[in-house]
Amino acid sequence: MKNILNLVALSLVLISLSSCKLFKSPTVTKIQDVKVISITPDKSTIKISFMVSNPNCYKLKLDQLNVELLNKDRYKVGNAYLQNVVEIPKKSAMCLDFNVELETRPVVKMVSSIDQKVQFFITGKGHGKVMGIGKKFKFDEPYELDLKEQLKSIIPKFSTNGQSLFKITKTTVEKIGIGETELQVHFIILNPYGLTFNFKGFPAEIYISDKFAGTGNLKNQLKFNENIYSQDGVMVFKLNNLKTILGAVKGAVKGEIRYSVKGRVLIDALGMEINQPYSYQDALPVNILEMLLN
Repeated sequence: MKNILNLVALSLVLISLSSCKLFKSPTVTKIQDVKVISITPDKSTIKISFMVSNPNCYKLKLDQLNVELLNKDRYKVGNAYLQNVVEIPKKSAMCLDFNVELETRPVVKMVSSIDQKVQFFITGKGHGKVMGIGKKFKFDEPYELDLKEQLKSIIPKFSTNGQSLFKITKTTVEKIGIGETELQVHFIILNPYGLTFNFKGFPAEIYISDKFAGTGNLKNQLKFNENIYSQDGVMVFKLNNLKTILGAVKGAVKGEIRYSVKGRVLIDALGMEINQPYSYQDALPVNILEMLLN
């Protein structure tokens, strides 16, 4: 008789627990934070942190949670999954972190040129258990991510993962005058992120053997969009012959004339004006010195 009563009591508890009144579904109560962890030409990683609440009087075992990022047209651009079972104490909440990998170019297309923000939706489906009884839940939240600082950081660097996106192809002497010589530095710029921007200028000073030799700038502005992967450009420098020769002689003895350029990158990108310092180094062919002396 006692076993029967215990069985009935246990059945009543399970029935009560499985009812909607006593076993409430876990919920995502708040998107805590969204951070950009990394941006590379191929992949970008975003960390999403949100609170999952257990409203029940019993410990909750969260055993499934799939998170998706949707663009403003509700097309999936990235997703992540719960890797391990998480236990949430009764009547409490826990912050969970998910790293979502996205393709960079689709994300760049989502950036607003008005305020450099990306609007998207964070959605998810999950499953939790309380005393062996399981329930599904889902959530769907809009979010706005400000990418202004990240874009300001990556655009003028012209580098990614240690690879230079600004590459010198050759240096030539175009004009030789009594008081001034024109030097042209030919380069190529890569656009692996698929950004839309206007490379307006590069006002700079050129130093030969660490001595100031002249000033220069871009010959022509360069305009990029998502379909332009690379472009060739030219910087034109006006050199003072006397200063150039005196500064170059020491380097010429070693078979090359080293030079460095220090200036500022001027870029219009996604409604922003970017003005950042930038520098590079290269070498002149030694026969340039002979041309200057003749």
